[in-house]
Amino acid sequence: MKKLSLLLLATGFAFAPLTRAQQPVANPYDLLSRTLVPIASVFSPEAKQHALSTTLVLEEMTDLPPELVGARLELLLQPPDRALLRGLYNGKIVTLCRAGDAVWIAPKMPPFDTLALPPANEPPLKKKKHRTEGLGQMILPVPPQQLALLPILLQAKDLGDEKGLRTLEVKLMAELARGLGVEDWSLKLTLNAAGQPVRLRLVGPAWSLSARVERLEYATSLPAATWQAPADAVHLDPRQIQLWADLIARQMTGQ
Repeated sequence: MKKLSLLLLATGFAFAPLTRAQQPVANPYDLLSRTLVPIASVFSPEAKQHALSTTLVLEEMTDLPPELVGARLELLLQPPDRALLRGLYNGKIVTLCRAGDAVWIAPKMPPFDTLALPPANEPPLKKKKHRTEGLGQMILPVPPQQLALLPILLQAKDLGDEKGLRTLEVKLMAELARGLGVEDWSLKLTLNAAGQPVRLRLVGPAWSLSARVERLEYATSLPAATWQAPADAVHLDPRQIQLWADLIARQMTGQ
């Protein structure tokens, strides 16, 4: 689950706007800090705003069917244990939601109606060091008091300007990346003239995703009804989720 949490966190970083429109910043780490701190603050217990919602437009993804190019995805986050992803699939709006230690998917339709069963030919879960019984919390690798220092955990490379857009390539520091098993992951952030992210590209050893950021909003919290499952939802318990998460993580890392 660490790799999936990291993926979710890395994606979330890309949605953070600058605190205000400013002149271009020569140092990519200064720009990265202004970009990361607002989104990272949502994960802090001391923050005033603990939730965000954003809309992404898919431009490219590994194994993405052609009909889904240009599809809109809505992402809602409310740390430490609430997340929701909603988008169009086979002509229907499908919602994937984590609420605490449970996950639900609605509506109950193929292929989601079989997810409550163990993945085919998947070995039983092995006891892993630091693996918790539940899903764990969405947390940052630094204490809330050190959010401003978050960029020191990253490597940032300025890829230059093109048509008024500036792109940064971001990776975790080598030692941290090795510890999490994501040495080959990178994130490219494209910023507009106002300094706001307009596009992201997440690349792994066997998987990639590109999306345009269409909307971003922050909130103190989201309505409780956001996380409530409808009657036709498929429910997954922590063990089922771990099985599927391990399978997906192996596929995304090419193992």
